[in-house]
Amino acid sequence: MEKIDNIAEEEVGIAKRPERHHRKPDDGRGSFFMLRQIFNILFMIIGVIGAYMYFKGDEAMGIIVFIIAMAFKMAECALRFVKK
Repeated sequence: MEKIDNIAEEEVGIAKRPERHHRKPDDGRGSFFMLRQIFNILFMIIGVIGAYMYFKGDEAMGIIVFIIAMAFKMAECALRFVKK
């Protein structure tokens, strides 16, 4: 019965699950990958704080805090172009 199932799979062309591929230590992410992740996390945290301050408190201070968050995002974007 198993032989018939294998023949049927080959004739119908049923897709089989590919083997897992593990990343190599140097998978093209670059040397700044961890720093970029830290900048992204800082951007998100400070951005949420700025949005909260904007809607619940002082609007001007919320805008200033969000501009600071954008500085972290711009630094992260600049690191994308630096490949080492």
